[in-house]
Amino acid sequence: MDYDLTRLGSREFEHLTQALAMQVLGPGVQTFGDGPDGGREAEFHGPVAYPVPAPNGPWVGHGVLHAKFLQRPRDTARDTGWFLSQVRSELRQWANLKSKRRREGALPDYLLFSTNVVLSADPEVGGIDLFERTARELIEELKLPVKDVKVWHFDQICRYLDLYPTIRQTYAALTTAGDVLFRLREFLDGTAAELGELLANHSAKELASDQWVKLGQAGEADNQRLPLAELAIDPFASYVTSEGDHESVALVKHVLRHGDSVLRPSRRGANQAPHIAIIGGPGQGKSTVSQIICQAYRVALLKDTKGRLDAETTDIVTTFEDEMGRIGLAVPAARRWPVRINLSEYADAVSGGELVSVLRYLASAISRRTPDVTPNQLRAWLRSWPWLVVFDGLDEVASAQARDTVMDRVNDFLLDAASVDADLLVVATSRPQGYREEFSPHRYLHMRLEALAVEEAVSYAAQLTQLRHRGDPDTAERVLLRLEEAAEEDLTARLMGTPLQVTIMAILLERRERVPQERYRLFLDYYQTIYNREASKSGAVARLIDEHRAAINHLHERVGLFLQARSERMGDSDAALPRAEVSLIIQSHLREEGFSDDDVRSLSTQIVDAAMRRLILLVPRKEESVGFDVRSLQEFMAARAIVTEDLNETSEFLLAIARSVHWRNTWLLAAGVIFNERPAARDRLLNLLDDIQYVDEISFFIKPGALLAVELIADDVAAKAPRFLRRLTQQALELLEEPLDEFETDDLSDALWKAGGADTPCRQAIERAVVKNVAAGGHGAANTLATLGVAWEGKTGPLAYQVRKIVEQAGERTDDLASQLGAKWLWPSYLVPLVNEGKIGVAVRDLSEVLRPYLESVEEAEFHSVFQPLLADVRVGFTEVMPDREVALNARHTGGSQTPAAFYLRRPGVTEKLIAGADRIPIELWMVRYQIRQVVQRYIERDPVDLSPFRASNHFQDLYAVMGGRGAGLDVAGANLGHLDADE
Repeated sequence: MDYDLTRLGSREFEHLTQALAMQVLGPGVQTFGDGPDGGREAEFHGPVAYPVPAPNGPWVGHGVLHAKFLQRPRDTARDTGWFLSQVRSELRQWANLKSKRRREGALPDYLLFSTNVVLSADPEVGGIDLFERTARELIEELKLPVKDVKVWHFDQICRYLDLYPTIRQTYAALTTAGDVLFRLREFLDGTAAELGELLANHSAKELASDQWVKLGQAGEADNQRLPLAELAIDPFASYVTSEGDHESVALVKHVLRHGDSVLRPSRRGANQAPHIAIIGGPGQGKSTVSQIICQAYRVALLKDTKGRLDAETTDIVTTFEDEMGRIGLAVPAARRWPVRINLSEYADAVSGGELVSVLRYLASAISRRTPDVTPNQLRAWLRSWPWLVVFDGLDEVASAQARDTVMDRVNDFLLDAASVDADLLVVATSRPQGYREEFSPHRYLHMRLEALAVEEAVSYAAQLTQLRHRGDPDTAERVLLRLEEAAEEDLTARLMGTPLQVTIMAILLERRERVPQERYRLFLDYYQTIYNREASKSGAVARLIDEHRAAINHLHERVGLFLQARSERMGDSDAALPRAEVSLIIQSHLREEGFSDDDVRSLSTQIVDAAMRRLILLVPRKEESVGFDVRSLQEFMAARAIVTEDLNETSEFLLAIARSVHWRNTWLLAAGVIFNERPAARDRLLNLLDDIQYVDEISFFIKPGALLAVELIADDVAAKAPRFLRRLTQQALELLEEPLDEFETDDLSDALWKAGGADTPCRQAIERAVVKNVAAGGHGAANTLATLGVAWEGKTGPLAYQVRKIVEQAGERTDDLASQLGAKWLWPSYLVPLVNEGKIGVAVRDLSEVLRPYLESVEEAEFHSVFQPLLADVRVGFTEVMPDREVALNARHTGGSQTPAAFYLRRPGVTEKLIAGADRIPIELWMVRYQIRQVVQRYIERDPVDLSPFRASNHFQDLYAVMGGRGAGLDVAGANLGHLDADE
């Protein structure tokens, strides 16, 4: 059969011909990886069993393979001309005494060319004869000692693929022409071939159901459906290259291009991270990006099967393919089978203690829409066919235990895939807050979503507006003009950094001239706009909404708070509130407002009935329950519930949740409530940040108050209040004393740059802090230099100039290790290439072994039973930077520990002893202090918040009042809300 070699692309064509060379010429062939190779894809030395037949005997000596791939073949004559020009160029390179290949390598005895070009077999004038004549004449002219030259052209490579089934199967998803699913039995055997068409049918169903962006997912009450294809954008994301440089790329294009490689462990480079982790904040569109990627692969899988699809599915395929071109995307060449797993739902599936593997979970999910599929069948399909698996929303798995269990199952799946040499691409997503590289950098390239540039935000808004108002161009034009005006104002433009917030702005501007300039006010005004629109409609529900605003506002806030609390617990990641509990909330409020029992029963039934259908932002969920489609809106309502009339209670609640990453966005939105609605409490809020910092030794070590100050600066809560901005800046500067992870470093440097650019006293405070920290030496000096020196290296202005000058001066102090670490050794652009090139020797030791001398109050028995297993999966690399003085250079997690860190850290005194040890370590163990901070921070920020002290507070008293006073209701509600008990 013929194969579509053009789909391979240059890189995979080279890999294909390398595989064929090893098969045809023998295992002695040496292949070359990506990068400069002197024009060679492979070479051999010694006898090989080629050519066959061999009129002059087999080749014996030194041979070289050159691969020549033509991306866009046109016609045979022109393609042949292009190939012959490539052959001439290679031969002249071999003849050039100044060329690198002549300087560094011996002249070959044999040359073998491979190409995807079709060479005709016509005698004398055909491409094959032209090649042989051209090559031999030029070899003679250049006096090259080449004994023989051959070509593997299109037809020859196709015959080799017919002959070698293992190679044919490896590249089948890239090379099979036409309806690949119809032809599965030509290159797959048994179970996999039988399953292929079944799973393609499943992909067609998923393509249809996943074709929409529902504005209900942004809280839009009409839940208008818009075509994902026509609204799709390709946002930019940044990542660190293997050379240590930061690169920004269009994310979806990058993922699809990466997926066009064969990612089987036996084929990819040893140091290549095959998978991708997408890290993005609330509303940045992580799930939508994963939806676009899955749809792109569904289109690739189905586009050549249109004759066997119904008219509607064929139209979806055609439309999505066309719209991909609009945003600069090509249909993937690799026809991977795509599946997406919502990790919060998967967490609930594994929370009962059952070891639900990823394959078993997928088999169960697929079987709901397709005839029964078993895990063993999927394993056979995984071995035979390329996959894309999206693990979406790790951040929504709040419980530390559930998170550990989920990651164990995900890693088990990766090991299973590797054991069958699977061609697997995994794309995982998470918020950066609380993310601790659960997706190992050894397996995943980490890509961080960037804020939408103003022009990208306006373009997305224009597309959205035109789709929402297809039949009303005047409204579309009016909204777009308002958006463009908003983009010209600095604070408003900053709010346009995420697709969710742009969507909210576009909907707001349909009914008003301007939008707010603060994130909290954006959500509040949006809620009120949706509310007013629903209240202005005709009918009984609209009248109910209009006449009982206080009750419905209260219901939204309490549902948001209860769901936020409930979703923190194991087994409730995808939380919803059952009808009975919704009824308890509204009944309690109505009684407090003085309604009679009859009115309470009647009115609560009406409101709950409305909620079960859809009530403003509350949407129906599974089994007569309600929730929020967007977690940011749930967090917004929880924030409003937290800020009660009693500010003492509010402060205590904010203090209780301050260290929890699950509550982080809620905390920030609550701060927005205070800054916008309770200006007299702003000083109290900032005092609370100081209190948070000094709650105990753990807080003093991880500095949660300073982390919150950084995010409050990023949220612009004090953008129009310089006094408070200065206080936040001073609090954020405390983080310069500690080694931070990549995300914390980026957030801190961005926040300080924003504050320094907005306010002169802030800039002066930053300059003073940098000078003070560097002069003091130690960890603070190294961290300050490394954090701001790298982040502001390319920036301009007085602040960047002052910091750069200090960094340069520190770099000249060659006898001061802290200065050297900060100014040089911790810079990725300097460090990574030296490690990769082998210029830095690295000795690896266990973290517990390194830390042992500094755990002064720890007995040997406790060290071996607690601290050694606690730190068992962390290995630290050391290198010598001065005579007899080593520096901890980097660290990696081996995954060796099967016991969660919380098991040890919950023991009395363990965390405090660990922190005391970290405080004693010298500057050369900077990386060790960083690792200890990561261990403690991971435990503290995932430790469930004890909400039991707030049972009788304004936050929960309405529910508990009803529970405590209604007998049977206590049993029902108590069973469901027992998660608020501290001991559960």
